[in-house]
Amino acid sequence: MIRLPLAAATLALILSACGQGVTSPSAESSGTLATMTGQATAGTTTLSVGQTRQFTVTVGGQPAQPGQLTWTTSRATVATVTQTGVVTAKAAGTATVRAALTSSPTSFIDFPIVVQATTTTPPPTGTTPSSAFVQRVLELTNAARAQARTCGTTSYAATTPLTYNAALEKAAQAHAADMAAKNYFSHTSQDGRTFSQRVTAAGYTWTRVAENIAAGQTTPESVVAGWLQSAGHCANIMSPALKELGVGYAYTSTSTYKHYWVQDFGTR
Repeated sequence: MIRLPLAAATLALILSACGQGVTSPSAESSGTLATMTGQATAGTTTLSVGQTRQFTVTVGGQPAQPGQLTWTTSRATVATVTQTGVVTAKAAGTATVRAALTSSPTSFIDFPIVVQATTTTPPPTGTTPSSAFVQRVLELTNAARAQARTCGTTSYAATTPLTYNAALEKAAQAHAADMAAKNYFSHTSQDGRTFSQRVTAAGYTWTRVAENIAAGQTTPESVVAGWLQSAGHCANIMSPALKELGVGYAYTSTSTYKHYWVQDFGTR
């Protein structure tokens, strides 16, 4: 926190970066203030259209009380602000949000705001696998689901076939290629992302998700057979709660296992 002496009171600024919602967990960062008599300017805050951020000002070392500050915006078409300091980016452009002492309006902190337009990339669509290897894994997986079997100690009845999903394939293929290129084998990417985070990032909105990975098998037949011999992987293949599938396959001659396989399952 940075404290700045002002004529009427001591104002200090905390910026709570809350992503898309003010109720989300926040990462706190201190703003940089310019010293002026009774006035201050924070560092520029950049938001995307639709993003919301909570600004909190303390007065005399304590959080401002209701009515103690008056919040205004120079351009409500670009950024709006509530009387509790919640700023919402509305359109691309610039604006200044001001928090002034209600009892002394000449004592204030200005928050320069830059709002950037958002670009939305639609998630991939389609139900056709992108390669013969991937198509074969789908066929073998659905053939397995068509027969009752026991995975470990759990019995599964025959169930409906999985529908292929291009967004799940995008997540699976990216992870297979990443493991091959960086020579590792894990459900967790080296950047720390879990499979559920990768699936979400690929544009798939899910209520249930699961992943199988394998390395070293040279054919779709051998990889699916290997998964069916493992209780946890088999359970994912046979689960009636999972409805869609995407498959990834990558080969790199310089990696430890050379062949890398990923199945991403999901239900929307």
